[in-house]
Amino acid sequence: MSQSVQLASLPFASHFKLGVIRLNSEKTLNALSLEMIHLIHSQLHDWQEDPYIVAVLIEGSGDKAFCAGGNVVDVYRSIVDKADGGAFSQHYFSHEYELDQYIHEYRKPVLCWGHGYVMGGGMGLFMASRYRLVMPSSKLAMPEIKIGLYPDVGASYFLNQLPEHFARFLALTAYQVNATDACELGLATHYVCDEAYYEILKQLASGVLDDNSHEHVIQHIERVLHTFTMSDELPLLRPELIAHEKELEKLMSGDIVNIYHSLKGFKNDSSSLMAARGNFLKGSPLSACLIIDQLDWAKGKSLADVFERETCLSVNISLYGDFCEGVRALLIDKDQKPVWKYHSVIEVPKDALVKYVEKVTLKQEECSS
Repeated sequence: MSQSVQLASLPFASHFKLGVIRLNSEKTLNALSLEMIHLIHSQLHDWQEDPYIVAVLIEGSGDKAFCAGGNVVDVYRSIVDKADGGAFSQHYFSHEYELDQYIHEYRKPVLCWGHGYVMGGGMGLFMASRYRLVMPSSKLAMPEIKIGLYPDVGASYFLNQLPEHFARFLALTAYQVNATDACELGLATHYVCDEAYYEILKQLASGVLDDNSHEHVIQHIERVLHTFTMSDELPLLRPELIAHEKELEKLMSGDIVNIYHSLKGFKNDSSSLMAARGNFLKGSPLSACLIIDQLDWAKGKSLADVFERETCLSVNISLYGDFCEGVRALLIDKDQKPVWKYHSVIEVPKDALVKYVEKVTLKQEECSS
């Protein structure tokens, strides 16, 4: 068994088991490789049929991150170095999104320990889980505009559960959400201490269930988590996004050109908000336009519809958009000087977006738009 994913089962309410999946690539901040995606999916499938495994915990190795994203460097190398015409890109994104959807629809409760960085592909796993635990170290973000992509992994769906101004701001600026804001916005379900990990496992292992019914299992989990969210030891983190909601509402109103002008003139004492502004202004203008287009399209759409369109969009952007240049500048050469296809969102023609959702896929099947 590969060590990129560690698997275990722990006691749960005495007679049952908690399945544990640990992302184990600390050097890459647990970035999701295709191998990891396959291993996680396969194990979840096996556990779904095991009557003794009644819940699953997904976590990450190391102190810095649950998961800082998908392994986009592998996608980059398949296109630039191997010149495979997008074959690996299609395989990677389609399987990543299949895993995310599988967790969304999983018949047993899934808990996700979202410590440290929870970004991109990590947000896909996190937001698909029923119980999304954050702590003082947590930093949630969708930073894809920095590499010429867009918030994928179902973000077109779950960001649209937020008020529009928050959805747009998070998608366009790579802003890092703290634990308090994450809970206030509904991105997370429980706020606990980083140090509570082992005690939570101990409490989940204690007690007795009469049976393995879904209702009894979730009652046990929620009793345990409620105890830790009420701890007097929890540090109070200041909610920044909620505190600046009126400003963000004005900043994110109108079309992408209006947003561009608003953010360009935006000034604030908050260093994190100004860093977010900088991420947008330095990010891919094409991605910014695609982000608004995708969020608008996805309103009211089903999760399955969103993943279908995201698969098409991601493959096309990796081949024909700013993705390879963004990954090169940020993660390969690390010169931080991407040369985007357009200098600003004002230059991006509206009809330029159409090909990214309507282009024929590698298998000669049309992607739905």
